[in-house]
Amino acid sequence: MLRLDDLQVFVRTAEVGSLSAAARLLDISPAVASAALKRLEHALQVRLFARSTRSLRLTTEGEAYLVHALSLIHISEPTRP
Repeated sequence: MLRLDDLQVFVRTAEVGSLSAAARLLDISPAVASAALKRLEHALQVRLFARSTRSLRLTTEGEAYLVHALSLIHISEPTRP
């Protein structure tokens, strides 16, 4: 089952291009953010990011899933007046 907080980590990481920066924005540790991405990738059985020591970029599957994740997050947000 997918977790909303894992999706939020994925979306923020894709937006800012850095796992550490996304973790800071979400007020979580980089280790927690990394675990969230691993859980999401495991649940989806795809690699969402290509990682190296100096870069992080979305894979083709990650780019496709980002559109889906954004819509899921948008649906889950409360409507504001």
